[in-house]
Amino acid sequence: MTHAEGSLGDSVRRGRDEASALREEVAAIAGDLRDLAKTEVELVKAELREQKSVAMRIAIWGGVAALMALVMLFFVFLTVMFALDTAMPLWAAALITTGIITAIAAVAGLLAYQQVKRLTVVPKKTISSVQEDVRWAKDQLKSSATLSTGGAP
Repeated sequence: MTHAEGSLGDSVRRGRDEASALREEVAAIAGDLRDLAKTEVELVKAELREQKSVAMRIAIWGGVAALMALVMLFFVFLTVMFALDTAMPLWAAALITTGIITAIAAVAGLLAYQQVKRLTVVPKKTISSVQEDVRWAKDQLKSSATLSTGGAP
């Protein structure tokens, strides 16, 4: 066997070994990506549970506001009735009561509005995490490619 044949055989063996190592590395990265995807799904589930809690508070405060608005309407009509019945203190008391109920309804509505501002259906934390994971995977693949080519870019 000549020196050229031995050198060619060594190059082929090295190429096969590098290809095998690269396959193993790509398989490991694919496994890591599967694990990462499972983790991301769990993160989405956790975020959605959190948003469900915010939605419940919105529903509660919105319900309080709606109930107070209905009670306010009742007193508005009582005020009109008593105002028509007599033009003196009875209607004034009913009007003051209506004002208090209106204030309660306004406060409940503002509390519900504050909760609505916190509600989001887009899992922002998960999106950010997935973007980081994609960058990591690209870096891993670039690193593997660089190692398999012997450091040449």
